[in-house]
Amino acid sequence: MKRFIFCALHAFIFSACSPKIYEKTSDGESFETLTQITDSDKPSLYPNGGDVGENLVFVSREEDASYNIYMKEKVLTKAVIQKTAGKNVNLTPAYCSANNRIVFQTFDKTNFDIYYIDASKGKAITQVTNTDDEDEYNPSWSSDGNLIIYERGATPKTYATINQRTNKPTGGVSVKKNQIWIKDLKTKELKMIGEGSFPKFSSDNKNIAFVKYDLDKSKSKETGTIWIMSTEGDSPRQITDVNLGYATNPNWSPDGKNIIFQLTKKNKQDSDIYVIDINGENLRQYTMNKSSDFAPYWSVDDFIYFSSDRGAKASKYQVWRFKIKK
Repeated sequence: MKRFIFCALHAFIFSACSPKIYEKTSDGESFETLTQITDSDKPSLYPNGGDVGENLVFVSREEDASYNIYMKEKVLTKAVIQKTAGKNVNLTPAYCSANNRIVFQTFDKTNFDIYYIDASKGKAITQVTNTDDEDEYNPSWSSDGNLIIYERGATPKTYATINQRTNKPTGGVSVKKNQIWIKDLKTKELKMIGEGSFPKFSSDNKNIAFVKYDLDKSKSKETGTIWIMSTEGDSPRQITDVNLGYATNPNWSPDGKNIIFQLTKKNKQDSDIYVIDINGENLRQYTMNKSSDFAPYWSVDDFIYFSSDRGAKASKYQVWRFKIKK
């Protein structure tokens, strides 16, 4: 059953410093102009959108340890619009230009569920999932805005879990073999298509990139690998090898020929941004800074948006972008 929640505060607009453009990069980094998109006292995480320089959504961590969704209608301007309010934990926003909606996950007293909100109006928050005994995470849109794909199961490592006594984020927990579900907003059909995490539709909606978690070669640590399967759940194939390192947070290139993802290599503390062809060949590394670079999104105009604490104290994340060289 859908629930509609009306927020007293819809959109609080504030100004921040203009985006900073950096001509210098770390040794080995291979991309064009590097730009810091957000410059806030609050950590800014998980960017999505920003296609053709518009409608970039991301999460900010508030002083009370809650998380809210924010949006920049114009990526390179100062104005930032707050889209959710309150002491909730709102994470993993995904913007869809076809329906002008933002889908995200919210912790609602006992568990995470999936919601969406109109990116322009933003008053009514529509609940997509309502399972009291399970959690749903990492929602994303089909390109036409009719389908929402997400995972159901245990809390992903890369997100905060909730201390039931204080109702505040705590440390992460290990990921189990979660299920991938698709919700059709028109027909209301709901179907499970396989196991995995971080599912993302390709631009033609024919395939899904996702993560599988397993033990590494030594069987002593958990690791993640990138996979692809059809939207029906058929023909799963592995794209990255378990020996490569801990791969997660995949996203498609606009032409559907590549997957961008974050990777933490063995014996390395921070993650970097990598790209690989969908046949599992031609792996290339883009970021090599001594920082955590993660959650990449590939815009239609070939910018890579990502979260990073480069140039700041550890965990002081902001949203950055760079241009892929042609």
